Amino acid sequence: MLSKLDTTWLVFAVAAVAMLSYLFSTGLNALLREAGFGTVPNAIIMMFGFFGAIYAGNFVGMRFSLIEGVFVGLAGAFVLLLALVLLKAALDRMA
Repeated sequence: MLSKLDTTWLVFAVAAVAMLSYLFSTGLNALLREAGFGTVPNAIIMMFGFFGAIYAGNFVGMRFSLIEGVFVGLAGAFVLLLALVLLKAALDRMA
């Protein structure tokens, strides 16, 4: 899915995901406070999770429609953020 996009559409996809990730991470930063990473790092983590999930799915041979790709990307973004927040919480409790 990502490998078939030309440069213009890939830039638009990254820009759209970046804007939505920043919007979501602003709200998550207000909810998580000290447990989170901050607004911009949360947005970057969500962007990596979004595109990483789509790329991983395509790598193993799964093909997505547009809506399926969005759902897989959102799931990947929030799963990565959840894993890192839980890891941070565990490390904070050890220290």
